[in-house]
Amino acid sequence: MSDRSPIYEKYGKYYDIIYSKKNYEAECECIIEYFKRFSEIEIHRVLDVGCGTGGHSILLAKRGYMMVGVDSSTSMIRQARKKAESEQLPVEFYTQDMRRLELEDRRFDAAICLFGTIGYCITDNELSSTLSNVWRHLVSGGLFIFDFFPVQIHVKRSSWRSVFEAEKEKTRIIRIMKGEFELETNIINLRIKCYVIEGRKVREIFEERHKLRAFTIPEMRHFLRENAFIPLGFFKVDWSSIRPYSLKSVDVDTANIACVARKDDRSILG
Repeated sequence: MSDRSPIYEKYGKYYDIIYSKKNYEAECECIIEYFKRFSEIEIHRVLDVGCGTGGHSILLAKRGYMMVGVDSSTSMIRQARKKAESEQLPVEFYTQDMRRLELEDRRFDAAICLFGTIGYCITDNELSSTLSNVWRHLVSGGLFIFDFFPVQIHVKRSSWRSVFEAEKEKTRIIRIMKGEFELETNIINLRIKCYVIEGRKVREIFEERHKLRAFTIPEMRHFLRENAFIPLGFFKVDWSSIRPYSLKSVDVDTANIACVARKDDRSILG
């Protein structure tokens, strides 16, 4: 019998196996290029919102950035801390929900929120709260770099199913993912079922259900401006490319959109 678990608690345990071929190195190089191209200030301190198991935070720390990562999954934060300790890196990780983010008076030169994580803000209020929280934790002129799922690609495919296999050392994962898109709400409903196999034996089966929201560019631009950010650009993300984040224009087949925004210091919210 499969086990229905809170999101990312079981999935988080095997996350690094499932995404063992994810090119974190290339993604971090692209993010650094965004820093250099769009920032008007020197970037040293970076907040990783929805950091997962710390893949980006740890690599950016190795490049000299002072990193703090937050994620709502206790399981993933636990793994992130272990990885940072094993690398002897001074990365701080905290279990916090981006919609209720509170790091007291900590301020950062930039914040990142990658791999579609901002899509977990499924209501207008949740997105506004997240943007406001990030804004509060940025210094004057700080950058916010994130990516999101576009509505257009999901209108073209309202439902889908994928089967994915990954293996690391002696553990093999088979992941079956089913997705359905609600056109009225722009909500993506994901049902994930994973089989954990060691040798010839299925050691564990578990299921998770995730809800994420897709956005249009005009919609995201509106939310950014409403929450005192200046949108600097929207770009195509291509996970199959050796440079996933780029300056390429978004087209009808774009499955993920990167956004670079700057804290608006002219806002009365400041």
